[in-house]
Amino acid sequence: MLKGTIAMFSRMVWRLPRSLLVCCVGLALLGNSAILHAGGKLNGFRMVQQENVMLHFDLDSVDASADMFSLSKPDRLVIDLPGTILATQMPDKNFPEGVVKAIRYAQHGEDYLRVVLDLRGKVSPVYRFVPRQGGQRLIVDLGVKSHEQAMPPVYRTAPAAAAAQLRDAVVAIDAGHGGRDPGAIGQRKTLEKDITLAVALKLHDRLKARPGITPVLIRDSDVYVDLRKRMDIARESGADLFLSIHADAINHNDAMGSSVYALSLDGASSEAAAWLAKSENEAAALYGNVDLGDLENRLRQTILSLTQSATMEQSMEAGADVLSELEKIGNVHKPTVEQAAFAVLKAPDIPSILIETAFISNLKEEENLKNPRYQDQLAKAIENGVARYLSKRAPAGTILAAERRRQGS
Repeated sequence: MLKGTIAMFSRMVWRLPRSLLVCCVGLALLGNSAILHAGGKLNGFRMVQQENVMLHFDLDSVDASADMFSLSKPDRLVIDLPGTILATQMPDKNFPEGVVKAIRYAQHGEDYLRVVLDLRGKVSPVYRFVPRQGGQRLIVDLGVKSHEQAMPPVYRTAPAAAAAQLRDAVVAIDAGHGGRDPGAIGQRKTLEKDITLAVALKLHDRLKARPGITPVLIRDSDVYVDLRKRMDIARESGADLFLSIHADAINHNDAMGSSVYALSLDGASSEAAAWLAKSENEAAALYGNVDLGDLENRLRQTILSLTQSATMEQSMEAGADVLSELEKIGNVHKPTVEQAAFAVLKAPDIPSILIETAFISNLKEEENLKNPRYQDQLAKAIENGVARYLSKRAPAGTILAAERRRQGS
């Protein structure tokens, strides 16, 4: 439980806004020395050039430390990893070009692992940590432009090369309801669970065709998945964004238009949102689900605080991007992202939004929702909104983030 909580917090801290992130993980220029966070087993290493020359250290610990310092005459950079055991191969050759002349290492028992870079000149390294599955990646940017000092091809160790490569951004797609939970039912007996699955499948296919994005379906058939399990599947898949797709319903049959919701910590932002959140959460109670309310109070408050400062901010941004695209294909019920206490949005470490595609309780919109062409229009609009959001917010270590950096945005 403690290990999982630490990993969750690590992931949430990385999602903090840039100004807060600097305070939390220490993005700083290194002078003579700096204390970092690393440790455990070093199970992957590579030297790579993107915009700058960088070193990637894949560590299986989220709770250790390291010391890094520079030496001169000759120029060297020393990285000590206390309590770290070498569990991969390191390069044992000289590099004929570039700022790095050679890389040496020594294992000092179980006390620490020392990595020494022999340099051809002074560097101004910057570091950061990126949470990754099973631990952290320590990224050391040497501050040398790759076009200023040519480097040899990327050096990758085996067998950890695949794990160290840039990855796709992962989008979890949750088709609301399913199985024994039909969701809302239209005037012509259309079931919400069928509409949400159809749109989710089309959205999956669209996102799958986009470079740099891997979509994951929470359900791909007419089955019921409890709300806690939906969040677990998203987290186990390493999701960077969670989308829950629904079809709205309300007692007023003339209500119409799409809506997008993010989590509200203080309750719903409108009476309709409150009613909708109550109806959705009642399904969870009916089928025996629980949400964050069963956690110990202090831990719960900490999680909610982090959610408010980071994940909620990104959820609102993603919601705004999706809503602006939905507005292009039809009516929107409200012009801004609303907030409600949906249980399915309470994953504290994943930006999450709930999309009400249209009102299934409105006869005209029910007919639209049954139309495969309109379903594809919805999927395309959501796809475009997701792509816009990820172009700005894809996390470090992803292909999209690297592309954003190359473009200087």
